[in-house]
Amino acid sequence: RVVKSIADLTDSPGGLLLVPDGASLGPGATWNWAGAADGPRDETLARYLAQDARIVELDRVRAGTAPSDDLASVPDWLRDCREAWAIVPLVHGGTLVGAIVLARPPVDRALDWEDFDLLRVAGRQAASYLAEDRAHAALADAARFDEFNRRFAFILHDIKNLVSQLTLVARNAERHADNPDFRVDMVATLKDSSDRMNALLARLSQHGPVRGEPLQPTDVAAIVERVATGRKAQHPIVAQGGPAWALGHAARLEQVLGQLVQNAVEASAADAPILLKVETIGEQVAIDVIDHGCGMTPGFVRDQLFKPFVSSKPAGFGIGAFEARQLVQAMGGALEIVSREGEGTRFRILLPVVAALEVAA
Repeated sequence: RVVKSIADLTDSPGGLLLVPDGASLGPGATWNWAGAADGPRDETLARYLAQDARIVELDRVRAGTAPSDDLASVPDWLRDCREAWAIVPLVHGGTLVGAIVLARPPVDRALDWEDFDLLRVAGRQAASYLAEDRAHAALADAARFDEFNRRFAFILHDIKNLVSQLTLVARNAERHADNPDFRVDMVATLKDSSDRMNALLARLSQHGPVRGEPLQPTDVAAIVERVATGRKAQHPIVAQGGPAWALGHAARLEQVLGQLVQNAVEASAADAPILLKVETIGEQVAIDVIDHGCGMTPGFVRDQLFKPFVSSKPAGFGIGAFEARQLVQAMGGALEIVSREGEGTRFRILLPVVAALEVAA
C-alpha cells in the first residue's frame, strides 16, 4: 500500500520498495513492478540516501547530467533497468527506513519542482508509517520473549522447589533411614517429586499458549491429604478438616498448595509443624496453610510479596506467591494472607463451594 500510495502521486504504474539489508538495500515489496527487483548488494546508495535524503532522477543519471553524488551512488542494475524512473528515499528521524523506486509513467516526462516537493513530503509520511510498523513488530517480538522468559522463570522456580524438597528428604534420611514409617513417607515424597517432574516436562513440551480448562468439582480434602502425605518425609505436616468440594482444577490447586507448603517449610524451624486446614465458610471453601516461622512485615506483604522477582529469601526467585495468586484467581478464587513478623504466616485459599447435588451429578 505504501508503494502504491507514492506511485499514484506521479501517475507511476508501479514501484519497488527497497528496505535496509545490513548496510545496503534489498527488495522488500513490489506493486506492478516488471523490471529487475534485485542486484549486487552495494552500500553506496543506502549511505547516500541516508545522508542526503535526495530524490534521484534516474534518466539524468543515465544521461550523465545528474549531480556527481547521484552518478556515484546509483548501482548498475538500477541504471540498466529502463523501467526505473526515480528513487524516493524514506527517512524517519534521521534514519533511512527504505526507498521506493518508481516505474516510468505512461506519459514520459521529467520530474518538476512540484513533484520533488510532493514526493519529499509523502516520503517522510511513508517512512513514519514503515517505522511505526517495524516498532509494532519489535514490540510483538519483545512480548513473545517476555512470555518465554516468564514461563522459564516459573519452570526454574519449580525446579528449585523440587531440589529443596529432595535435599531435605536426603538430609532427614541420614537420621531416620532405620524408621519404617519414615521410609514409607520417603517413598511417597519421591513418587510425588517424580510426578511433579513429569508434569514439568509436559509443560516444557507445550509450544503454544496453554488452553483454559473448564472448572470442575474438586475434592479439596483429598488433595490436601495427598500434599501432606507427599511432604511428610520433608517436614512435619498436619492436615485437618472434613470432606469439602470446590469448583476448580485439581492439578492447579495441588500446585498452589505445594508452593505454599514449600514456602512454609523454608520459613519454619525443622521441628515446627505446618498445619493444612480445610473448612467450608458460607459459599466458599477455605484452605489454610499455617506456619509458625519467621513471618513477614506488613510493608513487605503489602508492597512486595506478590510482585514477581522480589523475594525475602537469599536464594529465592520471588515468583512463588505471584504464581500462586494467579493460579487461584484463574480458578475464580482468592488468596488471602495474614502474617506477623516473628510469629508466622497464614495463607488462605478461597474457592467457590460445590453443593453435594452437583458433586453427585
